[in-house]
Amino acid sequence: MILIGQYDSPFVRRVAVTLHHYHMPFTRKPLSVFGDKKEVQAINPLCRVPILILEDGETLIDSNAIIDHLDHVAGGARALTPQHGAERRKVLQACALSTGISDKVVGLFFERQFHESGHVSKNLDARMASQIKAALEKLEHDCGNPWFFDNKMSQADITIGCMLSHLKLRLPEFFPADKYPKLHALSRHCEMREEFDAARIGANETVPKKL
Repeated sequence: MILIGQYDSPFVRRVAVTLHHYHMPFTRKPLSVFGDKKEVQAINPLCRVPILILEDGETLIDSNAIIDHLDHVAGGARALTPQHGAERRKVLQACALSTGISDKVVGLFFERQFHESGHVSKNLDARMASQIKAALEKLEHDCGNPWFFDNKMSQADITIGCMLSHLKLRLPEFFPADKYPKLHALSRHCEMREEFDAARIGANETVPKKL
């Protein structure tokens, strides 16, 4: 399999961590949606990552769809997302909150990164900041120990762990050291694991200063 995308994307990284967790071999092409736009868009018309090219050449896009496939290949006993019922819904809802935060972090970072200061929408900035903070508070309230759902690791942990590392990289002011103690503990717990360590952001995986 070939994974396309940079690890400074929490969506690419959650796929990579999942692949490493399942011990599924893959190679990676760290293409940038900015610097390698034409090459990425030739594979995914939306020019978004992650993209996973399977052994038979089939191409999958969207981290949720990719992880759903990986769970199926891993099988019910190993799958990080439960197959049925309330437990599945709980994991998917935690993942939805986390990927929603990542969407807003990307949007807010780009709004600030690619506009002159006088042209940044204050209303949009405030709205996205409010969404990020409210969702973090919900995750903090629901977070268990040592994993999000206490004793068992799930896809919620991978997704939240990758979201938090991205948040700390792009908008660290939203995740101060004296706030969200349960999420800070979960982040440390995740980042100490081999599958997270194997998907560290490379020095050249950056966002341009200007479009």
